[in-house]
Amino acid sequence: MVPDRSPLRSWLGLAAFYAASFAALAVYMQFLPLWLRDERGLTPGQIALVLSAQTIGRTLAGPLWSQHVDRRGAPRAVLRWLALLSFGGGLGFLVAESVPALWCTAFLFGCVYSPMHAILDSLALLGARRGGYAYGRLRVVGSLFFLLVILGVGFWLDHVTAAVVLWLLLAGLLTTVLAGAGLPDERSPLALGKAPMAQLLRTRSFVWLLVASAAIQGSHATYYNLSTAHWTAHGIDKGTAGVLWAEGVLAEIVMFFFARASVERLRPTTMMVLGGLGAAVRWGVVGATTDTGWLLASNWLHALSFSCTYLGALRALERRVPEAQRATAQGLLGAANSGVGMVVCGLCGGYVYERAEGLAFFVMAAFALLGVFLALLLRRAADRAPAAATAPASANAE
Repeated sequence: MVPDRSPLRSWLGLAAFYAASFAALAVYMQFLPLWLRDERGLTPGQIALVLSAQTIGRTLAGPLWSQHVDRRGAPRAVLRWLALLSFGGGLGFLVAESVPALWCTAFLFGCVYSPMHAILDSLALLGARRGGYAYGRLRVVGSLFFLLVILGVGFWLDHVTAAVVLWLLLAGLLTTVLAGAGLPDERSPLALGKAPMAQLLRTRSFVWLLVASAAIQGSHATYYNLSTAHWTAHGIDKGTAGVLWAEGVLAEIVMFFFARASVERLRPTTMMVLGGLGAAVRWGVVGATTDTGWLLASNWLHALSFSCTYLGALRALERRVPEAQRATAQGLLGAANSGVGMVVCGLCGGYVYERAEGLAFFVMAAFALLGVFLALLLRRAADRAPAAATAPASANAE
């Protein structure tokens, strides 16, 4: 189907939505815990409980919203509604004060905000394919704004109270609503069946792909949850810890910007294998030492552990899943990565860390290697597929 606008207008519309939604994501992920502590008086355990609600909401609702997109074939309309509902969910934090009320607010927010990213990726891939521009260089806009907001707001919070965090989140969500007006109206084919999610989950290779990606991406959970606490407990100041975090996002930006000319030439499963091996090495270094030099060096592996795995999984979906089911597939992938994978690995990492600290990162390395093993199984299955079945696609179907 022909796009309703020029490739440049399509790119700019998608880039604006990536920028706004990722700016809001940066505030939510990095600074809402501070707001919950200082403005609502929550303990660390209560903060973790409230934030878990967003993960649960995403895991449950994300695939349902994505399946709805495939049934309607109109991702732009769904994204606009989700952006508006997310702003409404953000307003709920203004009045929620008790832990149960905050938990419910975070759950509802997770049901409408988090699913946007899988649907946005689906729309961006569709627009990139039809408009002839590089998806990786479009997606980097989101990562860049995520980094800029982390650095800018982090500096600003040294001079103001945490009360400003919620207003910044609401500003980012409102900007996302406004950016929805510029999204391209790329229409995807309607799903042939009424339950594309069930059809996908009955496909063994697709389930392997979900588990492989979830194991590698989930292995980041202990790093996200405990790395700063681990480093500061071993003498690294908070400023240096912030630089280490920013370096990882910078590595992600570099990978996305140069992806078209480098890693995207590889088979999707090769990209996932590289991502898993990079993660295993990275977590081995983090678990073995708190030397700043080694940590600075290892954090560049985020370009492999996250970015390469992410791109490889998306490319595998593009090549194996019919276009009419891709939004559903990406919703399931998002639920597997940021939901099930993060929860399982996070619980395992937290349990081990309480008993053996750095050993928890070696457990994460084991999860990453499990993802590598499954990615190799996918590759082997593709290589064994009959020529007649693979001919319409590509020899690089996995």
